[in-house]
Amino acid sequence: MTVTGLRTAAEEFAARLNHVIVSAVGTAERFGVDISRSGDQAVVQLAPTGDIDSSGLGLLRSCDDGDRPALFLRAKFTVEMDVENANLRVMSSTIGLRVDVTGGRRQARPIVRVEFDRRRLQSGRATAHVHLHANSPELAWVYGTSARPAPDLHALHFPAGGRRFRPTLEEFLLFLDRENLFNDWKDGWKPKLIQSLEAWERMQARATARQFPDEAVGALEAIGYNVTAPTWDAAV
Repeated sequence: MTVTGLRTAAEEFAARLNHVIVSAVGTAERFGVDISRSGDQAVVQLAPTGDIDSSGLGLLRSCDDGDRPALFLRAKFTVEMDVENANLRVMSSTIGLRVDVTGGRRQARPIVRVEFDRRRLQSGRATAHVHLHANSPELAWVYGTSARPAPDLHALHFPAGGRRFRPTLEEFLLFLDRENLFNDWKDGWKPKLIQSLEAWERMQARATARQFPDEAVGALEAIGYNVTAPTWDAAV
C-alpha cells in the first residue's frame, strides 16, 4: 500500500468521524489527517487549533457563560494498513473529556479518558481501558493495608473491552448524554450516531470473521447456512 493509499483510507475514516461530530454538535471543527514521516502510519485527530496541546473541541452548553465552553472533547487515532494492506486498522486511540472551571484562565483538566493500544495485547495488559481522573480514599486504603503505595487513580487501566470491539467515539458521546454531562445536542443526533455505531459493529464483525474463519463457519452452519470452503489450486 502506497502513502497515497494510506492517506485515502485515513481520510475516509476521518470523514466517518466527522459525520458523527457534525450529526451530534454544532461546530465547524473537524478531524484532520497527518501522515507520519515514515509513511506507514497516520494520525487522525480532532484538534481545533491545530495544536496537539489544545484543550480540544469545546462542547458549548446552554448554561455556559456566553460562547465560552467548560467541557472539551479530545479524540486522537493512530491508524495504519493491516498486514494484507487491504484494510485500515486503529493501532491506538484516545477519547477524553476535559473541564475548565476557571473560565479560560487555565488549561482544561481531564476527567476521563478511554484509550486503546493494540500493542498492549502482547504485554498482557488491557488493550482497551479507561483512566479516571479522581480520588478514592477506599482504593488508597486497599493498597495501604497490603503495604503498597497507592497509585494515582488515573494511572490504573480499567479494562473496557478487547482489541476487536474497542470503545468508539459514538459510544463516548452516548455516554456523555446518558450521564447528563452534555445535553445540548443537535436535533435528530441520536439515531444518526446509533446508525454509525451499527455500521462500525458490522465492519468489526467482518474483521472477526476474517480472523477466525472456522468459528465463523461453525456459527453460520449452526443456524442453517451451508458454507463451502474455497478451493486452492496447488499449481498456483
